[in-house]
Amino acid sequence: MHKNRLRFFVILILLLSLSSTMFATKALLLYKGSEQGYGYNVLLKYIAPELKKLLIDYDVIDIESDSFKSTSLNDYDLVVSCYYTSQMNQAKQYLKSLFDYICQGGRILIINNIGASIDSSGTNHPGLQELNSIYNLLGVSYTYSWKKSKPVQVTINREFQVDKTLSFEKDRDVESYLFISSNIEPIIQVVAEDNKTYNTAFLSPIGGMIGYNYLLDDNGKVTVNLSRVFGELIYGDWKNYKLLVVGKDNYELRKALDYTLLDYDWTPSLPSVLFGYEAVICLNDTVELNDAVLNNYMLDGGTVVILAMGSVSRVIKGINVTNNIFPVPNEFKISWNKSVRFQEQKTSSEILLTSSDNDVLSWKIEIGSGQLIYYPIDLLEKRLRGLFIQTVFSQLPISIQPVINSYSIYLDDFPLPAYNRKIDALTREFGDITDNNFYYNIWWPMMKELAKKFGIKYTTAFVANYNASVTWPFSFQEYINTPEQKKALQELLDGEYEIGVHGYNHIPLTKSNWKEDELAGVLRTFKIFLRNVLNEQYVPYTYVAPNNIIDEFGAKELLKVFPDITSIGTTYKATDTISEFSVIGDKTVVIPRTTSGYYPVQTIISDSVLSIMTLGTFQYFVHPDDVFSTDRNPENKTWKEMYESIQSFISTIQMYYPFLNNHFSSESAEIIYEFLTKKPHISLTDKEMIVSLPLECDFPRYYYLRANKPFTISGGRIVFVSNDLYVIAQFDNVMKIVF
Repeated sequence: MHKNRLRFFVILILLLSLSSTMFATKALLLYKGSEQGYGYNVLLKYIAPELKKLLIDYDVIDIESDSFKSTSLNDYDLVVSCYYTSQMNQAKQYLKSLFDYICQGGRILIINNIGASIDSSGTNHPGLQELNSIYNLLGVSYTYSWKKSKPVQVTINREFQVDKTLSFEKDRDVESYLFISSNIEPIIQVVAEDNKTYNTAFLSPIGGMIGYNYLLDDNGKVTVNLSRVFGELIYGDWKNYKLLVVGKDNYELRKALDYTLLDYDWTPSLPSVLFGYEAVICLNDTVELNDAVLNNYMLDGGTVVILAMGSVSRVIKGINVTNNIFPVPNEFKISWNKSVRFQEQKTSSEILLTSSDNDVLSWKIEIGSGQLIYYPIDLLEKRLRGLFIQTVFSQLPISIQPVINSYSIYLDDFPLPAYNRKIDALTREFGDITDNNFYYNIWWPMMKELAKKFGIKYTTAFVANYNASVTWPFSFQEYINTPEQKKALQELLDGEYEIGVHGYNHIPLTKSNWKEDELAGVLRTFKIFLRNVLNEQYVPYTYVAPNNIIDEFGAKELLKVFPDITSIGTTYKATDTISEFSVIGDKTVVIPRTTSGYYPVQTIISDSVLSIMTLGTFQYFVHPDDVFSTDRNPENKTWKEMYESIQSFISTIQMYYPFLNNHFSSESAEIIYEFLTKKPHISLTDKEMIVSLPLECDFPRYYYLRANKPFTISGGRIVFVSNDLYVIAQFDNVMKIVF
């Protein structure tokens, strides 16, 4: 046995467990009983075995039988027909049924001819319009141009070629099919005796045709790779940049992949054709062990990722990340303090991730032209989604990841009520001052200086009261007793800042806290108050949830009263349904803030970098009262120390990620909305990558790109380079990256 195959097999045995084969797809094979077994024999001899290889179940039905009359095409993912003659009873009705089936998402493959050009009744024959209602959907236009001719030259697309010694000496039928779609792949092209070129076999994402006698050569050899044909029809266009996941559903993995915006298929068992995927991700406890398929895939250059536990269990206190995975600050480390079960590094493997105690956590090994990557499934957590993505994508020959490229900085609870209190943490550092003095004469001027120094914008989250009232009466006495609040609000209104709202008070908008009528009343009260103190022109676009908590009930009621709210700030650290980047209502974006606080600066940096790995964004917030909060300042640091810490954080981020754009929360919300709702289509060949966006998209759009060969770009440009990572900005609807 080849040493690579042996090594591969041993590794898989260690990491994978078996599961039973499952049919996830079904095909309908159609023939005419009146044709003395022609279509039936072709389908059973050549088509059915290929479907079985692909784990595709199938039914075989005579289209002229009563069984077909009771058959719904919509019960099938694929329809394959093989007819010898062009006559059919109720031909127009048959064509209409194919048309409806395709329009509802079905795919078809026509072998020989469509079989319904003539109605066997002698009348009511289909015309070109009816025939092209099918062919046009496939991406071709048909004309009546049948002739018999000896092939002068036969060219088979090398991607579908199975044998270079095929014979085409006999006269064969040809007919003209004009390609009208850029998605068409020619499979067989024939130059006939009239020196014209005829497309006798072709394929599109919707379906295709292998015309007349060109399924077989003169000696009965199959002319094209049928596994590839059916693989593309069932599992997608091989040119689409796509990943495959094999195993049971896993929420964290699914969200990590969803955030990349890349196409992926998720199957319970391993298909036998993998050529269309950039990487295959295997979850160990449910993967069907098919070493021949995976081995051949890797030998041909594919990447297999094994997400699995291992034989070693150890408490990991930190994770080291190098610039080979993602550009990170010097001495970057992810704090961690959990038990991780991982598989020991294999001989001759390359190290990808290590623990702070130098345990090898993730590694890869070369298999032929491809590779196998091991990654411990215990590290697949929400905070580390981006680490998994970058670990894998950094090892692919070519990878691309759409990213948001926007960050916001929030000042939560500002402007805020104050009570002229003397607080020990403040008097120790500043002498005889009150909380009012600190908020408005020390903290706020220094935060403005910080914004000026680093060129950053603030989105503030104004809270009117800290009372706990959830029932009428609702008043604003705390605001009235804090004249500095009014002055700061006017400064924010006149300056380069965004005033977001935090609420009437600091009670989260949840069904458990508020009755519907009381919540509606307090929100309307707050809206009137804002109009009174900020003028009629002020419209709040950003809402920050108190304590980062809001539920669907609260969000619904909020948007009833404040329909212009485009961003709702929560926290990424939570596990509820409103702690993911998502769109609610018409155009309101939930923005889970990923980072907060003033220290420890290394933790703030690592959380931000992990978020940049995940989505190309981080969302950061602080409070004015953090300095004397026991849970937010557990080390009793001075304000000066905390201020130096936040300077160090922002300086580090801007130094290592200068491509990141800073925006107000409402601006970032617009970018995130575009990102989540207008997904790019990405295709890849050996020569080029094409990234297409809908016409109504806002530009620029951004991507992380890695490539193992030189490239040029049209429709975009490089805005940042670090090691092998390129940050690309797209400015046109179609961006081409040519290798």
